[in-house]
Amino acid sequence: MELSKYARIGKAPFIKAIGVQKNYNEVIYTESQELDYAASGCFECDNYKNVDFYEFMPEEVQKETDNRCQNCPYAVYKTVVHETYKNINEKNIFGNAKRLKSIALKLLLIYHFASPDEHGLVRDLSPKELAGMLHCTVRSIKNANSVLQEYGYIMYSPNGLSKKRIQVILTEYETYSLPADKGGRGYATFNYECLQKLLQITDLNQLRIFLRAALDIDTNRNPEKELTLTQDYDFLRRFLPNYCKPGIIRHALSSVSELFSVSFDGDDEHIHLKMNPLCHGRRNYDKNVTQNASLIENYMSGLDKAMDCINQNILTKNAFDDADVSFLNQEGIQTRTLTKLNKPLFVPFHLSPKDYKDLGILCTTYTFEAVKNCISYVYENYNSQFKITSIGALIRTILRNKSNQHALFQTV
Repeated sequence: MELSKYARIGKAPFIKAIGVQKNYNEVIYTESQELDYAASGCFECDNYKNVDFYEFMPEEVQKETDNRCQNCPYAVYKTVVHETYKNINEKNIFGNAKRLKSIALKLLLIYHFASPDEHGLVRDLSPKELAGMLHCTVRSIKNANSVLQEYGYIMYSPNGLSKKRIQVILTEYETYSLPADKGGRGYATFNYECLQKLLQITDLNQLRIFLRAALDIDTNRNPEKELTLTQDYDFLRRFLPNYCKPGIIRHALSSVSELFSVSFDGDDEHIHLKMNPLCHGRRNYDKNVTQNASLIENYMSGLDKAMDCINQNILTKNAFDDADVSFLNQEGIQTRTLTKLNKPLFVPFHLSPKDYKDLGILCTTYTFEAVKNCISYVYENYNSQFKITSIGALIRTILRNKSNQHALFQTV
């Protein structure tokens, strides 16, 4: 089974699968700089007398009062700490469902890496291959699928072509990118390296803690900041089963993992989780998209330049540059379209910056070579009478329908 390099991991279904937190009040401390009236000598200032009647004064007097205070050379400011309380109720935010055991939780992760379409449909899955990935039996996979469907995480059925293969629908996948007012709860970007490390975890509570930490740390996109979370036992116990006392949590985190390194404070109250940078999907995804967008732009510019040169030689009846012809042939581009001049000219792509970004995303999600092959396929097979509004969307469709490529481009 071929898994993608990156996947969208919905926060709502996975927080429910790990375990929603019990309701609690979070204390939030904020700081602000405020004028210290006593240290600044405001009570002895003539301008201070105007403050009590500020709102009743003419506008020009108000401006003069503000100007004197803002430019006062004796002003002294102090740091004021404000304490507010916020009620956290994850059941209201994410919904409520039964938490999952190890195989079902890992299986749900794998489905997100199996290239679901925009509706969350994953086709042509082999229970035998899934069992091999999770080192369990096919019966365990079937039981886990039944649990996932019963709890509302997926729907599954035979794929219709083979009794030994199934298809799965991730029930909340369509909501991942929606705004909050339309039911979206956001998603995290995981990479294949992170998936591998999660699948290797044998302790269920460690898996729950590390998966929750990976979801929370996803927003840390600044490469200059350390990928570190500091939690206390109370925070972890809110989403873990009731039997998870501090000793059990400490024992679960004592198992060595390449995903997070764990350290404990001397007071034994705080736990520090530091993520392996190679496993942070969001940072690596952003970096790869930028690199691949630049690579694909250089590649497409080379194609366009070669086509423009050959077209110019055709129009001027000069000899072709063998290097240009060889380059296009090597990339699988040979067809030339008849123009109004009734001469066989190539049709360059001339893509927009948005197109290059879309193709860079596809190169990151799949591979650079796969996108290159699709580009030549589009050039050779797409009916030129139709206008391509988004080459990125077209190539994404091809990549998701590899077995039906010829059905996508019917000539007229």
